[in-house]
Amino acid sequence: MKGKILVLLLVFVFLFASGCAEEDAGTATEESDASESVATELQENVPQENVASGSGNTHIIYLEYYNATMQSVTRSELDISAGDTVSWWSKKRQGTYVLVSEEDLFPDQNLAYRVPYSYTFNTPGTYLFTVKDVPEMNVTVRVN
Repeated sequence: MKGKILVLLLVFVFLFASGCAEEDAGTATEESDASESVATELQENVPQENVASGSGNTHIIYLEYYNATMQSVTRSELDISAGDTVSWWSKKRQGTYVLVSEEDLFPDQNLAYRVPYSYTFNTPGTYLFTVKDVPEMNVTVRVN
């Protein structure tokens, strides 16, 4: 009797494990497809403001944990050319950062997670950007 119960228990464990494995494989594929579509959507839907008529480069600044990083390199200065666009992305999952242009290039911008703000620089100069209430999060953009 104990042998039959043990065999029956092993069969249930095997069925349960095989059901979980199939579900996980499908979930991983679905998650991969979903993350690829989100990445594509984010790249296609970067809002552009003050867009220059020429074709400039796009520079990305990530705001996260009291740092402003540019394309995976931590620094607080960015040198760009006139006509280039800078996009600020918040990596803060809960709440928002408030991006402030010290030279009043644009009104203060609330940056929510995965919702970038982009600005095209047409006029040469030096511009300072900070995050409201987080003074150590700042970036100087020099436009040549």
